Amino acid sequence: MDKLKKIQNFLILGLWRMVRTCPGTVVICGLILAIICGVSSALYLKLDSDQDNIISHDLPFQKRNLEQIKNFGDQEYMFVVIETGGTEHGKKQAALFATSLADKLQKRPNIIKEVHYAMSAKDMGPGVLMFASESELHDFVKLARNIGPLGHEWFNGPGLAKFLDMNAELLSGKKDMGGAAAPEMLTPMIGALDSLVGKMDNALKDGANSFKSAGPVLNLDKAGMQYFYTRNGKLLIMRILPKKDFAAMTVIGQALKIVRESLDQTRLEFPDVSAGLTGRPVLSADEMITTNNDMTIASIVSVILVGLLFMVVLHGWLRPALVMISLFCAMAWTFGFALVSLGSLNLLSIVFALVLVGIGVDFGIHIVLRYVEGTASGLSSDEAVKESLLHTGPGVILGAITSVCAFYAVLGHEFVGLAELGLIGGTGIIFCLISMLTVLPSLLLIAGRRNLFPSSHPRMTTIPFMEKVISRPITVLIVVVILSAVALPGLMKAGFNYNLLDLQAKGLESVEFEHKLINESDESTWFAVMTRPDLESVKALTQQLKKISSVGRIDSILNFLPESQKEKAHILRGEAKYLDGMNFNASAVALTPEQVLSSLENLTDSLEGLEEKLFSAGAKDELKLVSALLDKTSACMALIKKNPASAQNLVPIQSGLVSELSSSFNWLKEILEVRSVKPDDLPEHLRSLYIGKDGSYMVKIAPVGNVWDFDLLKSFVADLRKVDPEVTGVPVVVFESSLLMRDTFLHAAVVTIILVSIILFLTSFSISYVLLTLIPLVVGIFWLLELMGITGLSFNLANFFAIPILIAIGVDGGVHFFARWKELSNGDRLYDTSTPVAVGLSFCTTMIGFGGLLLAHHRGLASLGGIMVVGSATCMVGCMIVLPAIFRLIEKFKKG
Repeated sequence: MDKLKKIQNFLILGLWRMVRTCPGTVVICGLILAIICGVSSALYLKLDSDQDNIISHDLPFQKRNLEQIKNFGDQEYMFVVIETGGTEHGKKQAALFATSLADKLQKRPNIIKEVHYAMSAKDMGPGVLMFASESELHDFVKLARNIGPLGHEWFNGPGLAKFLDMNAELLSGKKDMGGAAAPEMLTPMIGALDSLVGKMDNALKDGANSFKSAGPVLNLDKAGMQYFYTRNGKLLIMRILPKKDFAAMTVIGQALKIVRESLDQTRLEFPDVSAGLTGRPVLSADEMITTNNDMTIASIVSVILVGLLFMVVLHGWLRPALVMISLFCAMAWTFGFALVSLGSLNLLSIVFALVLVGIGVDFGIHIVLRYVEGTASGLSSDEAVKESLLHTGPGVILGAITSVCAFYAVLGHEFVGLAELGLIGGTGIIFCLISMLTVLPSLLLIAGRRNLFPSSHPRMTTIPFMEKVISRPITVLIVVVILSAVALPGLMKAGFNYNLLDLQAKGLESVEFEHKLINESDESTWFAVMTRPDLESVKALTQQLKKISSVGRIDSILNFLPESQKEKAHILRGEAKYLDGMNFNASAVALTPEQVLSSLENLTDSLEGLEEKLFSAGAKDELKLVSALLDKTSACMALIKKNPASAQNLVPIQSGLVSELSSSFNWLKEILEVRSVKPDDLPEHLRSLYIGKDGSYMVKIAPVGNVWDFDLLKSFVADLRKVDPEVTGVPVVVFESSLLMRDTFLHAAVVTIILVSIILFLTSFSISYVLLTLIPLVVGIFWLLELMGITGLSFNLANFFAIPILIAIGVDGGVHFFARWKELSNGDRLYDTSTPVAVGLSFCTTMIGFGGLLLAHHRGLASLGGIMVVGSATCMVGCMIVLPAIFRLIEKFKKG
């Protein structure tokens, strides 16, 4: 013990000699190093916002997750949720909203990789007919047989006028197309004509160039479009795959901006449609934006309030400024260390700056207040700095070591993000210690020698009234015990909340629509993944999963492989022959104004006749479509009559029409020739979703109920592991990483207590010293747990790291109180010294440092601020009242 003290005193005296001899050199070297570190960090220190990198890649569950992503690609989608109200009108509006939004997003393929909101017949590939029922197939065959003659007629001199005439005859009933006049065929037919005539109207008004960017003439590619409605029809879901940039804090920042701007534009087009953006990447991005803003505000508020508090306590602005300069030096050095040691900050280690504001500044408080106490007693500036270093140095060093233990306790853990925070945070505290023992004393010495302080005596150096509070130690301790007993039920209610959605800020669109997905649909933004080598094992797995009550949707390649293919192939056999002989490369005939005008008149007559029939039948929706088409037809006729030469503006539309119909008939012939559908026959965009690079098949399994509920998540993962122990996906990763984080926190807390106890014992070789020093911590944590239960504040994955920090600051207060108590001679009173003010100020700066988080919108950060404020306050009471009362009892016991 004596050797340790001698070594400690030797080091502190060495620091003092260096500071006394060349204070300017120490300050300049510290500032130059800080500038170098700060500039280098600003230029080269990167942010790694990849959530997969905050967990060790060697963990089995994470290794499987990364292998799955590598094999099947990134399938972490953004979800646009469009409300339909469950009505047909609502569904149509939602479909129009989705189409308009998709058109905007698909113009940015470099940022938006994929947009899925519906599937047309062509999207299903050449085997689309195999997905129809046998009765539907018979109807389609009949339609194809009737289309055959129409096709032959069309390709024998195709043209715009001819197309209008043929449609007029079909609508009037002069020609038959196998059910073209049926209600289910009428709407798409009128829709195609409306698209055509609308483009004609625009071309006649604005010129031929207006068609170049107008898209398909008839939009036949959208025939048979099936939108992705939820099972109850209340929501339409759009899946958007964004480009990711892991060097940016939000990862999907560019894509998020584009999608939200496009959403706002589309909302203006459809003011009655409610839609919002959610999904795991969106929630993560919103969380990063919220936490970054909250951390920035909290840091600014903390620095300002700590500075103001220092100015009040230290009587002026210069001493607080010297402390903050020393702190900023240490923070800059820490950034430099992060650059050299890791090269990047992760989503957890980025918060170390706030930790240093709350903890690192405490060391400077003890140095400055002891310096002020020395100058107030008549010591010179040099003597006051020396006394400050010699008397507070050991306590500051011991407090720093205990704080470092709290952070270094997580080193080596598989939770890499937390381990890196521990490394940077712990090293940052060491740098704060070095700065406060070198740069700060040098600054104090320079300022003192030049008589820069207007007064050496601050307004609040001591708090003598506290002597009256502890003058009756037994009464104080009885009151403490009674209050603890009254609040004891709260201890039983303190718990742990694993729900990550509860950590998000209230009112976020992404959170609101995530809840809507959970509460109003069978859709889930999370899915577990199992892989199988062949289709037979996929079928067997699917049947097995269907028996599990916690399993909801099951998606696999089987969803896109039709059943009864042999029977359907028999129905289609030979039907393609009706399309043989068609010249798909036929050129369009010459376009004349007279022909177009005559054809438009024929179409008008047919539409008017159809209008009468629909009115008699009471088909209001179809009647609106026909009436709108009639208005456009009349407008086109008026324009051609006014200026016959404008008809030449329709030439590009005619060319597009011929090309589109050629492609459609060719595709019709192709699908009639298909006899079976295998995985290799599916379009690439479908195969890539479910077939890996190694040829294995992915099975996606969504849970029933709220997957954010940890108990449900635990049950879901457990059920899946009974089927396949190697199941992976977001639910498994979130479940395992949550447990890993909790276990890491608990391990860190236990290790910190053990290390701190060992260090305290090695410092004193006294069990009583260890026990007395730990009293503020024990009392503080006990009251914290009671108050958490009473107020409903729970531990969660954002605030649990507060416990190791509270252990460090709780012990730090006990160390300084005990050291000053032992230093006092008989008759001296503890509260007449600067130590209680310094300790109280240290707790207050920690409360202020983290208290700014109480203003945070992010509920996880706000809860961290709450626990740190309450925990610091309870530890402060334990240190400022309970521990001195016990000291007083010990004194009375010794005196007999």
